[in-house]
Amino acid sequence: MRNIENRYVQYMYSYPHKTAYRRLKGIRLEDYLPELAGRSNSLYFHIPFCQYKCGYCNLFSVAGQSESLMEAYIDAMERHACQLSQKIREMRTRADAPDGKGGAPSAPIEFSQLLLGGGTPLLLPERGLRRVFALAEDYFDYHWERGDTGVETSPNQTTEGKLAILKEYQVDRISIGVQSFQEKELELLGRYHSSDQARQAIHRIKEADFPCVNLDLIYGIPGQTEESLLASLKAALAFAPDELFIYPLYIKKGTELYRRGIVREEKGDFYPLVRDYLKEEGYIPYSMRRFVRRKGKQEGEEGPSQDSCGFGNTLSVGCGGRSYLGRLHFCTEYGVRPSHCLSILRSYLERQDYGIPDYGYVLNEEEEKRRYVIRHILFGRGICRDGYRRHFQREAEEDFPLLAEWVCQGYAVLKDGHISLTEEGFALSDYLGPQLMSREVRQRMEEWREAEG
Repeated sequence: MRNIENRYVQYMYSYPHKTAYRRLKGIRLEDYLPELAGRSNSLYFHIPFCQYKCGYCNLFSVAGQSESLMEAYIDAMERHACQLSQKIREMRTRADAPDGKGGAPSAPIEFSQLLLGGGTPLLLPERGLRRVFALAEDYFDYHWERGDTGVETSPNQTTEGKLAILKEYQVDRISIGVQSFQEKELELLGRYHSSDQARQAIHRIKEADFPCVNLDLIYGIPGQTEESLLASLKAALAFAPDELFIYPLYIKKGTELYRRGIVREEKGDFYPLVRDYLKEEGYIPYSMRRFVRRKGKQEGEEGPSQDSCGFGNTLSVGCGGRSYLGRLHFCTEYGVRPSHCLSILRSYLERQDYGIPDYGYVLNEEEEKRRYVIRHILFGRGICRDGYRRHFQREAEEDFPLLAEWVCQGYAVLKDGHISLTEEGFALSDYLGPQLMSREVRQRMEEWREAEG
């Protein structure tokens, strides 16, 4: 792989990033709810509580909170869910009225996916966890037997009692953040579990027999060696997980590692080691971070083609979760520093009207195109050229000449009607992806970093 000085620029898991969101004025949720009709829709329930704040964590989360505060938060989540549900019902009533003045399509509204993320959802007491699951069924008519339900967890919170609740609600996918099986690396990251506790938690998960089990690991940890990284990979594969997410360590402003002046390990790029080892063990890379265990009939090394990627809708309940309704992306205010996160959480608990999108981003057509390209080129088989043409009546290479440049440079290839990253391109996802961001989004993100720092 060619020598690029800084290949870890930005993790492009969504576009635009929340740091590009700003205050919105005059946005009515009712104008965007019709996007839910006849589409692929997801629910996201955000649980911002953690036992502790990891040293590298730049997600919205708060640590060390009481069970009474958690109960108050679930009360707020229920008010939030109730208000969203009411607005959806009102929209459907207008759409089905004989005069049709509502103008909304009469296609059904269904939610086929639910994710409990955080934070650490399983930090909730068992009663609270049941209450959160009930919100999906009571307010959004979510069907457990037909839905695809995922939950994130950490080793210390993965108890037999809580796993039993997940089985009761037919959870399909459970993801556990291990990060490393080496004690010194866990200590440096600020992870307050041991490798033995991680093994015990994974064993409980496997014993419970969930359809899909994912383990998270990190590379680029200061002091990490090829030997220690391979040892962690081997320890993870001993459990035969269905998926692995392998993340490069980022140290962002506002995190504990940044405050301590710690920098990521730059002795060499460990990604090729991770990729080659996992491929030899039968795991297919569907993105730079996601590796899926090959089962039975092979699906193809390139991964699935999903032309809808980036166009599904997500409705979020909770403080910190993002909603995507067509061109409207919105959430509560975003913070990283513990004091800022706690202030935002308290505002959420006191809020009366949860149906006003007042912080977010309304994408114009150019930003929609960028989102489409970013969400496809970095995942699976890449950009379906026919799909792009169908959505935007343009050629992807015309709108983004950079794609043709990547083909010439060996980062991408034209194959079977797709523009896909090569193996080298996948390895440079965090270097190539940010090049597709607009100038406005870049500027907003930089302004946020300066203000937060």
